[in-house]
Amino acid sequence: MTVRHIVTWKLSGESIADRDAQAAEIIAVLEPLNGRIEGLQSLKLYRNTLNHEANWDLTLESVHDDAEALAHYATHPEHLAAVDVVKQRTVGRACVDLVE
Repeated sequence: MTVRHIVTWKLSGESIADRDAQAAEIIAVLEPLNGRIEGLQSLKLYRNTLNHEANWDLTLESVHDDAEALAHYATHPEHLAAVDVVKQRTVGRACVDLVE
């Protein structure tokens, strides 16, 4: 059983350029987690490119070995450091976890 963890954020920047810069900062702190946390199979980030005012700005999709691996990822010190950066640049968050 794997768990697909999907998170999407609304960024706080006032312009598309501001939100692009914020997305780049978030990507820079999250992408390096690939291969560094046990049980994390993959982690990808996607920047919204259309309908900027209506759509959410940035989406993370990660795959974990199981629910325990997702819990380990959520509390891992490197992930928590990245979360601090994300929280400073976002105004909204939505999440879905899917067991496959």
